[in-house]
Amino acid sequence: MNRTLERFLRAFDILFTVVLAGTVVYLGYARFYRDYNALLAIVAMLLGGVVSGVAACVFHECGHLLFGALCRFRFNSLRIGFVRISRKGRHIRVSVGSDGDPSLAGETEMLPANGEHIYSKFLATVCGGLLFSLLFLAGTVAALVLHARLPFAAFVFLCTAVPSAFHLFFYNVLPFNDEPATDGALLYGLLRRDVSAMTAVNLLAIEGHLMQGFTPAQIDGKLYFGLPQLPEDDFHFILLTEYRMAYYLDGGDAASALKAARRLESLLDYVPAAARMPVRADILFARCAVGGDREGAQALYPAVRGYLHAEQSVTAKRIAAAYELYVNGDKAAATCELSAAERLANECGIAGLARYERKLIACIRADILCGEPQAD
Repeated sequence: MNRTLERFLRAFDILFTVVLAGTVVYLGYARFYRDYNALLAIVAMLLGGVVSGVAACVFHECGHLLFGALCRFRFNSLRIGFVRISRKGRHIRVSVGSDGDPSLAGETEMLPANGEHIYSKFLATVCGGLLFSLLFLAGTVAALVLHARLPFAAFVFLCTAVPSAFHLFFYNVLPFNDEPATDGALLYGLLRRDVSAMTAVNLLAIEGHLMQGFTPAQIDGKLYFGLPQLPEDDFHFILLTEYRMAYYLDGGDAASALKAARRLESLLDYVPAAARMPVRADILFARCAVGGDREGAQALYPAVRGYLHAEQSVTAKRIAAAYELYVNGDKAAATCELSAAERLANECGIAGLARYERKLIACIRADILCGEPQAD
């Protein structure tokens, strides 16, 4: 999109949302000032606007969830504000925190159950959120048109949703290539079949095959290498590089895996803050378990120590075990981390990922038993 046009549309979005908010407050005051204290009525409308704004966000994400479920995508996580509902293995966990992009009101992550027909399924899932936002906006506008007939409580929770409903739909329907991109940008990219969008489709296909039980090297190499090169600052390129590293590790190509890890390291400045720790952890594993670079691993470790200890995932525990063995030479600590990794592998809901992790865990355990830990 032309930058001048994009700036105009962003400014219009903000200004029109503010105008709508002012209009709603004015209409509410004019309608109810005789029945309620003016200050209390305005405060109630402002609070109602916050509540209805959250409802608009929830409704939008529910569109993605419903259409994704119809397309056999499996729920992975949902974030609304500071509340995250996520799947950990076979369990659902609710947490409150500031992880993720603070500029996003909501975010949904779903994984395909298989690697078939991903393009059409992804397209429908993206459209689901936009459709639900449009329906929500239409409902709130209808309520505002009929506001003279509504009681105060209904006005507070329905009409005050108009500004946030407009912003959510208008912002998401436009092709803004923020990070992450808006639904409109994804939809436009998919319809044009541009390289970034089709790379996202390939990444989802890889994840679908992992769900089916295939390990990274058992998945068709065309999904990893079959598209033209993306710009290095494109997040899909960074994810693809991570998947390529797993592909090489699973296939026993240590030299290529190390090369992919070095490429990842050169891309760290482009990695969003929320995704930076897992990428650094993958680089750490390559340094200590693949490249035998003890000094480089020791230099990187302080940046990921907290993540590896706090993150209850099979990948984090496997990387922690590799560091303890190949860098510290501590077999007892490595064995402890491996035991945790094996337990988490048994709880992992992605069959192919569990098989891949067990393969790497077995290699580390073999090095512990042989008494001579070495890099591959």
